[in-house]
Amino acid sequence: MSNVGDSVLNLMITKEHYFAYPDLSSDNLTNLRSVNVDIEKLARVAIKYNLHNHLQESRSSTLEYPLHSLGRINPPKVLADIVEVLIGAIYIDCNCSIDTTWQAVKDMLQSLITPETLEIQSVIKFIELCQKNNLRIELVDNWDKTREIEYFVDGKFNGKGKSSLGEKKEAAKNKAANNACHQVIKNLREKTSVDEMQS
Repeated sequence: MSNVGDSVLNLMITKEHYFAYPDLSSDNLTNLRSVNVDIEKLARVAIKYNLHNHLQESRSSTLEYPLHSLGRINPPKVLADIVEVLIGAIYIDCNCSIDTTWQAVKDMLQSLITPETLEIQSVIKFIELCQKNNLRIELVDNWDKTREIEYFVDGKFNGKGKSSLGEKKEAAKNKAANNACHQVIKNLREKTSVDEMQS
């Protein structure tokens, strides 16, 4: 039933976004759908409606981030499974009608993450900053050995991120990119100050 709910949810969210945001690119629509149907988003729905009280799992770390952590935490998948099973059951009960299922669950899934509220992931922000300033990025992936990700910019170390046990690799990448981004901004400001002093 979870597989049915997962497929129906993906289709409903894709359809909703396609008509709500006709000017968004295919990549942006994909990113938007991803954060609206991922484990963390669905775990939040389960917690919001107290579905987690029927499990032995705790509320986990999802409450630390009010909207979405974008890969920084790893909530229990069982919380997302509950929501998917519920959606699947409603879909079957509604004679497999996507529109009727959407009407039944859309309030439960609110608030949907919109393009305006979608936080730019640290990795994307970091890459865009480096591209804008013609800086070469190198990623050193030590995840398998030390659970660390490092970024070098133009051959110089700029930031490291480490994930604690239970966190995803994405969390380490985001932390590393966030640290590197701050370092790049600091370096660019210092360079601008030096250039201004010399002119």
